Amino acid sequence: MHTTQEGTSMNDLTPQQARERLAHAEAATGRRDAERRVHAWATAGFGAAMGAYLSLSRATDDTPFEQPVLVAYALAIVGLATWQTRASQAWPRHARRAGYVGLGVTFGLFLVAVIGLNVREAEQKMDGLAPSENPWLLVLAGVVVAAPMLLAAVRIRRGDPK
Repeated sequence: MHTTQEGTSMNDLTPQQARERLAHAEAATGRRDAERRVHAWATAGFGAAMGAYLSLSRATDDTPFEQPVLVAYALAIVGLATWQTRASQAWPRHARRAGYVGLGVTFGLFLVAVIGLNVREAEQKMDGLAPSENPWLLVLAGVVVAAPMLLAAVRIRRGDPK
């Protein structure tokens, strides 16, 4: 026999009490799903913003679009953080860890990409060439940088552990 917190056994529940408990459990499941969805979209958004910023900031370097790209990136990050905070009341299980691991790997790849692109630019200058960015290389760098957070978003949405 299973006893509830109130001290009554499950067999002593009235049909109305059973319906209320079932409704409460179903509502909690719906909230958890909504929380996972919010955190997954926010995580994917942060990753996409970082990848896009890497590519666009390099492509618009020394152009009139350099500052608007930075402002758009900052607004996107602040907007995502604000939305995530307001739309979510709790972190789904394992979402925080998945998000932080994804962010750490994304940030590490971001640094590696910036260093690699800077080294490539310096080598072009040393060879007497005008520095130029290959657009496909920039797109590839942005996708690689965003990938860990996009993967983390999928894991959060599915509710995968670790």
